[in-house]
Amino acid sequence: MRVRIVRLGVHAARFLRRHPSATVAAVFERSLHVEACGDFLCLGGSGLGNGPLNAIVEASARGDWLAMAAPGAVVDVTGDVVRTGGVVIDASEATEWQPAAWPREVKAGEASEGLGLVLDLVRRDAPVDGLARCALGLGVGGKSLSPLERVAAPHLVEFTDWLDGRIGPASAAPHPTSAPCGLLGMGPGLTPSGDDLIGAALVALHAVGRRDAALDLATAVGEQAPGRTTLLSGAFLRAAADGQGSDVLHETITAIIRGERRSLPGLVRLLGGVGHTSGWDALAGAWLTLRAWATAPARRRFPE
Repeated sequence: MRVRIVRLGVHAARFLRRHPSATVAAVFERSLHVEACGDFLCLGGSGLGNGPLNAIVEASARGDWLAMAAPGAVVDVTGDVVRTGGVVIDASEATEWQPAAWPREVKAGEASEGLGLVLDLVRRDAPVDGLARCALGLGVGGKSLSPLERVAAPHLVEFTDWLDGRIGPASAAPHPTSAPCGLLGMGPGLTPSGDDLIGAALVALHAVGRRDAALDLATAVGEQAPGRTTLLSGAFLRAAADGQGSDVLHETITAIIRGERRSLPGLVRLLGGVGHTSGWDALAGAWLTLRAWATAPARRRFPE
C-alpha cells in the first residue's frame, strides 16, 4: 500500500533528512509514531493536526494503513519515502507547514482581556486532572489538591516567580540566572503535564519576542530532560525550544495576545481536547507566560 503525505512539520521534514532508518515506536488508532535517536515522526490523518513533528497523510488514505505497521518494526527512510511492513509513505510532494507569524503590535488592554477570558474558561471547563487549575490558582470545588498538584505546587510557584523575574513585573531587577525545571516529567502519559506546561511556555516566550528567556529555559530543559521524561516528550520540548508547537496552540496564544473574545472559547475547547490533559496543561503554561509579559511595564513588553 502506498500513502502520500500532504503536509510536514519542520521537525518532521528534518527527521526525513537526518535518519536513514528508524523504529516504529507506537501505533495508535489514528496515528503512528516513528523514532530514531530520540527524534520522532508522527504520522496520521488530518485529525492529528498540524504541528512540528507531524506528517499529515492524504484524506483518501485507507485507515488500514496503520494496521500494517507493528511496534518495534524497522523503518527504512530513503529520501522522502518511508517504508515499514507493507506500507510505503511518500513525502515527495508534501508541503512544509509553518505556523502563522506572531502579532507584533498589541493595543493596551487586549492581552489582559484575553487572559481574563481564559481564566474564566479554565475555571468553568478544565478537568480536575492535570495542572491547569493549580497553575492558574483555581480551586476544585473545595476539594483538596490531587497528589500530582501537591507535588507540583512548589515547582509551579518557582516557575511562576522565574517568569515574573525574567519577563514580568519584576524584570527591571537583575533576572534569575537559571530557569527552574522541577516540573519536568511530572504527571503520567507520553507527554507529562509538567512538560506540556513548560513546552507551551517556551512557545509563548517566542510569541512575545523573548527569545533570550526562551533560550535560557530551553538550555535548562535540555540539560535536565534526559532521564526525567519520555523520549517523545523530549522531542516536543526541542521543537518548543525553536518556538514551534501545534497549530491550535499557536492560534490560541495569538488570540490571547489580541484579546479575541469571539474566537477564544472555540480555540480553548479545541486545545483542551488534545490528549487527556495535555491541551489544558499547555494552555496553563501559555497563560502563565503571557500574564507575566502583560503585567510588565508597557515599555518592556517587546524587546528593543
